[in-house]
Amino acid sequence: MIEPREPGGPNTPLIEVTRGYQFSAAHRLHSPQFSAAENARIYGRCNNPSGHGHTYQLEVTIRGPVSRETGWIAGGQRLDEVVRMEVLQRFDRMNLNLLISAADGPTSTTEVLGALLWRILDRALPPGRLWRLRLEETPNNFFELDRKGMEPSAQTMFPASADRGQKVSAA
Repeated sequence: MIEPREPGGPNTPLIEVTRGYQFSAAHRLHSPQFSAAENARIYGRCNNPSGHGHTYQLEVTIRGPVSRETGWIAGGQRLDEVVRMEVLQRFDRMNLNLLISAADGPTSTTEVLGALLWRILDRALPPGRLWRLRLEETPNNFFELDRKGMEPSAQTMFPASADRGQKVSAA
């Protein structure tokens, strides 16, 4: 865990630092709530029983005061270690369907994965330090979360399972 540091005073600037990472993972978009035909209709080719993979591009932005001792965001020099231990070692070359639970969301969409990565990193970093997360699935599909959108009221991404299942088919 990165140790938080106190700001150097009222004139200490808050800086945002973004680091990029990459990992590859496979998944199949499939929900047990739907029939095989409904899963095929909703998720299309992403419902292939053999699954498919992506090389995800992850950007993690932290925000904090500049340390008077180092000139860096306090604790920021350990961000790579935290992401490596908490995300890359867990998710790289893995099947996301084995890592994402029903409590995380109805299936292993990148939206669900992004929210899960946010929760993991937010717990591993000093309180409030994680500022933004961007997860690119393909050059045309990327997903962003930020501190404002992840306030306590947004921490539970999905309601109870009885309320799930309202998916919209891509046009």
